[in-house]
Amino acid sequence: MVHYETLKEAKAIDSHLVAVTFENGQRGVFDCAPYFSQSYWSKLNDPEFFKTAYVECGHLTWPGDIDISPLEVWEDAARVKV
Repeated sequence: MVHYETLKEAKAIDSHLVAVTFENGQRGVFDCAPYFSQSYWSKLNDPEFFKTAYVECGHLTWPGDIDISPLEVWEDAARVKV
């Protein structure tokens, strides 16, 4: 069984990075650039659209039902010491 935390907060900090805080208080930075070439996430290439990131039901989300699972964010986020 894989352990992961759901997201509590998310804020775009540039054109492809999102600062995230998980429910357990752990913080990190998630790089979304690897998703940009896939059609489902192609809208994230627009820097203004990318800035609209938010958390919904523990997922990293953008308008139009675009999201990234908390498991992916948990596994790939670079951890930040708090």
